[in-house]
Amino acid sequence: VAKSADDARRIILTPEAGTTTDTRWETETPWLADRILDHFPLTERHVVVDFGCGLGRMSKVLIERTQCWVIGVDLSARMRQLAPGYVQSPKCAVMAPAMLDLLIARGLRVELALAIWVLQHVVRPDVDVGRLQRVVTPGGGFFIANNLRRAVPTDQGWAHDGVDVEALANGAFRPVWRGTLPQA
Repeated sequence: VAKSADDARRIILTPEAGTTTDTRWETETPWLADRILDHFPLTERHVVVDFGCGLGRMSKVLIERTQCWVIGVDLSARMRQLAPGYVQSPKCAVMAPAMLDLLIARGLRVELALAIWVLQHVVRPDVDVGRLQRVVTPGGGFFIANNLRRAVPTDQGWAHDGVDVEALANGAFRPVWRGTLPQA
């Protein structure tokens, strides 16, 4: 459980070979924002769902760059508590998935949903992709950054359960681009 924003950063972006959490945060965040905005030119009129928002790193950068509105969604109550302090914007609201489900049932639709490094870990990616499909307007977009294989936590470390998240996403949304993070 994250006790602070620094703890949350280390949980959200684990060090990978040759990198640190801080390096990943500082280089990956703007790179992902650039890719998102290359394909989805957001403005202050757009609403985005940042699914698995964690501390709100993507929410913050997208609000700063475009003045869009963001609904951050996270399963972790602690991340939901920390996110408003990190994002520091009245243009961001943070909620549990159950609250998003209620809003969807009442007609909420947004132009874009993001899932950055989250669907590889969720218990039921089919349920979460379906949730995101329901919240995005017809013709809206979905931006996902994900491992090629699932990384489900078990008592023996991370495991791949065979679920193909890319196929789930492609079944729900029309792919427009596929790429990989630069090695640097």
